[in-house]
Amino acid sequence: MIQQEYGRRLGREEWQSFIDILLSAEHIVLTTHVNSDGDGLGSEVALSEVLRSLGKTVSIINPTEVPPNYRFLSSTVDIEVFDAHSEECIQDIALADLVVLLDANLRDRMGGIWQHVDFGREIGKLKVLCLDHHLGPEDFADLMICEPYASSTGELVYDLVVALQEHAGRHLLSSSVATGLYVAIMTDTGSFRFPKTTPYVYAVAGELVAAGADPNDIYDQVYNSLNLSALKLLGAALSGIRLLEHNRVSWLVITQDMLRMTGSKLFDTDLIIRYLLSIPSVRIAVLMVEMHDGRTKVSFRSRGEIYVNEIAAVFGGGGHKNAAGCLLEFSPDKAGKVVLDDVRAYLDQLMKTTAI
Repeated sequence: MIQQEYGRRLGREEWQSFIDILLSAEHIVLTTHVNSDGDGLGSEVALSEVLRSLGKTVSIINPTEVPPNYRFLSSTVDIEVFDAHSEECIQDIALADLVVLLDANLRDRMGGIWQHVDFGREIGKLKVLCLDHHLGPEDFADLMICEPYASSTGELVYDLVVALQEHAGRHLLSSSVATGLYVAIMTDTGSFRFPKTTPYVYAVAGELVAAGADPNDIYDQVYNSLNLSALKLLGAALSGIRLLEHNRVSWLVITQDMLRMTGSKLFDTDLIIRYLLSIPSVRIAVLMVEMHDGRTKVSFRSRGEIYVNEIAAVFGGGGHKNAAGCLLEFSPDKAGKVVLDDVRAYLDQLMKTTAI
């Protein structure tokens, strides 16, 4: 394990209460947020492997399906997709004595899973842990560790594994655990480019590679495994990019018609927002996706000291300083007007005090 310290991290003592609850449970359910990403999925897979090696019964139940480019992670573990009519998922939650939410700090991010978790808590036997690194946590768990300093939830899970190894007195960082954690950290740091990629993160990545994570294969699986429908959607979408506020804001709407015409799915929209922010003059990028029920999923990205999580919070969402989102209860047409008006107002206010 890494001997040299690089800034802030949680030590054994700070993890002890979390570990005590983990190890007192027998049947554990791990879950993450809707529209799961590399950080949530990688963290789940890694932690499930560790807990199983410690003799725990572990199920992974997610509110939405695993995107195709992350399905290689499920080669060693089974990831169930929750459905209100899935007796197997509901039974697993009912039998659990602990649910661990990873990479989210709002109960609504669990989708339809939350009502079953909440019922289990009401009858008295189910506990909830939350491990996350986003801003603006909601107080709903029996114990929450939410550390915004961390580059990713995967970084925190790595520190948890180190603490568990000290507690158990044996090695727990297997090749499959290392792979899950490398995926988590790589994706949430933008392939080690984002501001929270500290020297400690690089040191952790090196430790994971030494433990068996293959950087070349992982990068290829995650970023070079796009299907034809995703590429068709990308082609259809890019021509619709619009610029506002002297080219400081880029925005784009993805409609259900576009998804149907290209044969693509919601998770295929995730790669598009990076193109919105690739224009040098753009400071805030806004991607609006029409959901099948008429609501609008909004994703924000920004550069520098622009806190788009504050914009998302106005609409009941949240996230990171430079990457956030929300779900609006109305159509993209209305969402476009309401959200862009708020973005303009935010930029106007910011420009009075800051050069952007």
